[in-house]
Amino acid sequence: MNPKLKDPGIILLVVLVAVSAFVLIWWPTEIYLMGISLAGWLMFFTYFIWFALAVAYVLWIEKVEKEKESD
Repeated sequence: MNPKLKDPGIILLVVLVAVSAFVLIWWPTEIYLMGISLAGWLMFFTYFIWFALAVAYVLWIEKVEKEKESD
């Protein structure tokens, strides 16, 4: 059995919480770039991070399952 701390879901959950915490703790509502607050830009660009993490999770889980099948 793999330890729970090396589970891909747990590791990616920690990354998601860290990114969310960064955006929520540092919430610059008074800084504007092209008429949109910096918080809005941060929220927009984190969608790309969520998508990349979802792809990484799927590929990682497939690799783990293939390794389990081969054992």
